[in-house]
Amino acid sequence: MKKGNSGFNKMKLIKDTNKDIQKEFQGSVSPEYLVLARKYRPKNFDEVWGQKTITEALKKAIKERRLAHAYLFAGPRGTGKTSVARVFAKSLNCENGPTVIPCDKCEICRTITAGSSMDVLEIDAASNRGIDEIRSLRENVNLTPSNARFKIYIIDEVHMLTEPAWNALLKTLEEPPEYVKFFLATTTPEKIPPTIISRCQRFNFKPFKQEELTERLKEICEKEGFTIEKDALKEIYEFSGGSMRDALSILDQLIVNAENNNISYQSVKEFLGLVEEKSIGELLTLIREKDVKKLLSLFHILLAEGKDPAVILEGMIKKFKDILFKKIGESEDYIREEDKQLYLSFNDINTETLLNAVSLVIEYKNRLHMENIPIVLSEILLIKLSHILGKEETLSLKQPEKKDEGLLSEKKSVVKEANEESIFSSGKIEKENPSPDKVEERKTPLQSEKEILSRWKIILAEIKKARPTLEAALREGTPVRFKNNTLFISFTQKYNFHKSFIENNRNYIKIIEDTLVKMIGIKDIKISFISEGEKESPLDNGEIKKIVEFFDGEIINVEE
Repeated sequence: MKKGNSGFNKMKLIKDTNKDIQKEFQGSVSPEYLVLARKYRPKNFDEVWGQKTITEALKKAIKERRLAHAYLFAGPRGTGKTSVARVFAKSLNCENGPTVIPCDKCEICRTITAGSSMDVLEIDAASNRGIDEIRSLRENVNLTPSNARFKIYIIDEVHMLTEPAWNALLKTLEEPPEYVKFFLATTTPEKIPPTIISRCQRFNFKPFKQEELTERLKEICEKEGFTIEKDALKEIYEFSGGSMRDALSILDQLIVNAENNNISYQSVKEFLGLVEEKSIGELLTLIREKDVKKLLSLFHILLAEGKDPAVILEGMIKKFKDILFKKIGESEDYIREEDKQLYLSFNDINTETLLNAVSLVIEYKNRLHMENIPIVLSEILLIKLSHILGKEETLSLKQPEKKDEGLLSEKKSVVKEANEESIFSSGKIEKENPSPDKVEERKTPLQSEKEILSRWKIILAEIKKARPTLEAALREGTPVRFKNNTLFISFTQKYNFHKSFIENNRNYIKIIEDTLVKMIGIKDIKISFISEGEKESPLDNGEIKKIVEFFDGEIINVEE
């Protein structure tokens, strides 16, 4: 008996010890960490930021019991569409409801908040987009809610559904059971069939304003025990594009890396990979001074530091915006002390030219992702800006649609001799009454010149589809004549870089020639690039070229 009691006491001692260890271990484990976007997700309509018009409309609908069977929440990412849908679901299903302020204490509210409710189903249409998934949904619609008032389907990214899936959903969406509600969320409502939109009450969510988003971020930082600089908040807002979720995700990572519980402007710039304000200011200064060599050198230094060309151009756009705001008398808040000298250097440039320069930078930035050599495209942009905004000659940007006018101006012609064929003449008159054969002989080249002249913009647009960089350089040239199946394109001295860029790349020349054959319908077209003021080569004359080729000779000297 004693031995038995001794064994029992030992087992009891081990069991008690294990309990103590388990309690101690459980006490040392910290609660599950929630990212800021989940931790500060709104629990009721009053906590929803920046969408007051929508929340007030939904609250009024709940109070007056005027509830539709389907709602469409449309807007950019991170603006609160699914968050509002969850709050709406809680308000309708709360044990104290329907109410505009869900209790968040009852079982239904807690399960909806946790995302585990059997009666509030969230479906990602991007991964459940087929007809089979929608058929399954239709079958389940007929089942009554297990313990809630309404069975609610929240379908996110609903525009991703296939056409057969939409057709399968249409009837159910139009006449669902009285206990079923559909909340559809999308970032691109234009992709949703009109027959679906017409069956929903639509609410358009807008991106957060700067003051709304930065105020919210500042409030969250204070709750988390951190401080954040004003300029840092501005950078986070601009990088997130008005998306609260993106901004909170950035803030989450910045808090982890913050020093002395402070998030500085410099740390935000480094974390986001943005270009230093000083470097952007230097780029604009070199553009203004028209120092192309140093300008391209600095650009390549930034590339060597790992900066993306698109990020560099984005920094330039922001700096141009600041200069414009200063120019039109906006608040001094937009001006940094170290930038005042830079702004002064742009004082003598009119607002229209600055706006056109910004438009050009935006245009080139949007092209970068389509181009295999974005660095070259960026270099072309910087050279163009230095000619447009340089101190020696401040020019107004030409609008692309005026390019054809240059083709009709004799000032653009690089041919000075009176006896040469140009785009504006049909050649010498051999006889007063030329034979029909002669007329027909001269008719084809003339028609081709006119065709190229009238369709040059269309030809450029076609080339742009194949190579945007090539089109950007080629648009600075002007077709001046068409002889012996050769199109001569002239470049002024300041665009010699563009000329060399094209003529040194055989693939680019082939693209231009193939496009001309396709658009004009004349076979074996060749391209020749010349500089303004350059005289016609003797070999451009068909007869001389035949003689040289026949004798396998070369031209040594040409006498005037």
